[in-house]
Amino acid sequence: MSAGKNVDKSAVRWYQALAEAQAALTAHALATVVTVAGSAPRGAGSKMLITPDTLHDSLGGGRLEQLVVERAREKLARGQSGCLLEEIALGQHAQQCCGGHVQVLIELYPALAPRLALFGAGHVGQAIVTLLAPLGWQIDWRDSRAEQLTSATTPAGCEGRVARQTFNVLTELPTGKAAPGSEAVPVMAGSHVLVLTHDHVEDQVLIAALAARDDLASLGLIGSSSKWARFRQRLRGDLEEHQVARVRCPIGVPGIPGKRPEEIAIGVVAELLQIEARRSDEAALNSADKAARHGTSLQKSTSAQGTSLDSHGLTRQGARQLRAQFAPDAMHQTETTQKAE
Repeated sequence: MSAGKNVDKSAVRWYQALAEAQAALTAHALATVVTVAGSAPRGAGSKMLITPDTLHDSLGGGRLEQLVVERAREKLARGQSGCLLEEIALGQHAQQCCGGHVQVLIELYPALAPRLALFGAGHVGQAIVTLLAPLGWQIDWRDSRAEQLTSATTPAGCEGRVARQTFNVLTELPTGKAAPGSEAVPVMAGSHVLVLTHDHVEDQVLIAALAARDDLASLGLIGSSSKWARFRQRLRGDLEEHQVARVRCPIGVPGIPGKRPEEIAIGVVAELLQIEARRSDEAALNSADKAARHGTSLQKSTSAQGTSLDSHGLTRQGARQLRAQFAPDAMHQTETTQKAE
């Protein structure tokens, strides 16, 4: 993953940024230089806070810092938690003339709350926010009508979980394109998405862009079965069948006959909670399987291969390898940064 989208917020120190990220339940990583052998840009104890979009403080800049940022963001994008111990030979791996060796501990904190990208600040959208924000969800709220978005209310105490942005997909269309690419629509990977704008044209353009993405947790469109039949017919000209099949429409759990905004919102939120619960269960099973394979790999690794840590801890053999790597006389003998995955 590229580190090219950095927003430098060096005025905010790493510990301030860490407190803010943890309070907001957003994804972040804390990188710490734990050992240094030879010449290096920064000494042991230097820290840097990394988020998907910002950097706070520094490990000395250059290729060393870029490698750490790329590694951290790659893992955060996959939702990985735990720790990584990265050993970097500055000459061999970072092309830096100082030529020393450093070990950097990267502590990974993925987004702890599910995220919803909500397009539409009408009555149903407001009712969804009222129900979902107190449950800890992060909500990226978008609407093309600035006044509507500004006047919409947020439950008391939940203001930090709701990010509002005026966004009109029709005016944000790239010039010369019939439909926007996914980069034209501000939705973070891993988000659930609900499209319920006041304009069917906006709805269709948003769905056309978002259904092409395979990195979303879910994608739902408000409307009747007849609305979806018309949309589906139009979308098949631009999308593959499996992409069209990603869209849920109508949205909401069945069996709730009422059409008041609050009733619709209850059904929609209930469905989202079900989808997120299934997704979390699948992620836990995948994590357990990966941890089992990782533990086997770690036992077979040697100290020359470096060490990766995770939330499941170390075997005794892995702990001995780690202590050996931290010993000053062993630091000069270590040759590579390959990780036991």
